[in-house]
Amino acid sequence: MIHAALDPVPDGISFAVIRDGNTLVDLFWQMAPRDSAALPGNVISALKDAGLTLGDVNLWSVGSGPGSFTSLRAAAALVSGWCLGKDVKCRCVPGAVALARAAGVAGKSGMVYDGRNHEVIYFGLDWKDGEPVPNGMTKVLDAEQAKAFFSEDRGTLACHASELPAIRAIVPESLAIKSIEAVPATGLAYAAYAAFDGDLTKLVYVRPAVVSTPKQEAR
Repeated sequence: MIHAALDPVPDGISFAVIRDGNTLVDLFWQMAPRDSAALPGNVISALKDAGLTLGDVNLWSVGSGPGSFTSLRAAAALVSGWCLGKDVKCRCVPGAVALARAAGVAGKSGMVYDGRNHEVIYFGLDWKDGEPVPNGMTKVLDAEQAKAFFSEDRGTLACHASELPAIRAIVPESLAIKSIEAVPATGLAYAAYAAFDGDLTKLVYVRPAVVSTPKQEAR
């Protein structure tokens, strides 16, 4: 059974392939959203180097965020196309799960992200049956809100190393946060709690969509 995982992370994409518990591919490509056109070729080339083709992949796990909406949608759309009309199972798994695994956290934990606009995003997880599982606690916090929110125990905190400076500018100085340089996409593949439901639209949009109504000119 060949299981491939594609995870949009800050500044790039993590890609992994496992077979029967053995890692065949573990790569990271530095890639801005506008560079996503190179992603299909990168994946196909990586599979080829491992002696595989897209047709050999039986399972796909796609990182659903939090993260750049553009990167999340691009990865999900790409894998959706590759699975269309084929006997291939796919699913979404929050990238926060892979980050928690890379951080080696256990028990209650929270993954922290740069939310841009002088805000941070908190994504909560609990340890269940030996793995990190989302607990439904998500927050978008400015500096004042972060001070109040993190005054309570929010578990072990971790973030992507590239986002630490921006996060530190918002959260209390005394807050302990584990900074993780590399987050393998294997963390998505090993998420036993998530079903292969074929729905790659379940992206983590912590912020609600913004809808604006054009003003009508006075007559």
